Amino acid sequence: MERVALCAELLFLAELSAEDVREKKVSVYKVLVFTVLALIYRAFTNQLFWMEMIINLVPGGMMILLAILTKEGIGYGDGMTVMVLGLWTNVWFTTGVLCVAILLSGIFGSICLIVTKREVIPFVPFLLVGLEVMLFYA
Repeated sequence: MERVALCAELLFLAELSAEDVREKKVSVYKVLVFTVLALIYRAFTNQLFWMEMIINLVPGGMMILLAILTKEGIGYGDGMTVMVLGLWTNVWFTTGVLCVAILLSGIFGSICLIVTKREVIPFVPFLLVGLEVMLFYA
């Protein structure tokens, strides 16, 4: 993976994490901007392979399916964010980031249920931590 793509992902998730913590939602406009940037990046690096890109969208598509099934217990914005991550990298790296994020958010959610009452937990910060874990350990 290219360093430019990883830096763009870190920037993307850092920006969305701050917004998700503050407002408990993700800006569709920012997601679209990073989607266009990912497509431009792939075009300039001659990595614009449609079949590969469709496969890379699968983890995010699964998140959107979960959002539909849980009636937005998991937000659509989280699924769109994971889809954009897939555009920047590949399906396996994105799946690893998603698995780490789900594990960490589950632990955090369990602690919140024990300590306090039920509240909305932003998921994008866990994606940011998952990306950092994958960068350091995978």
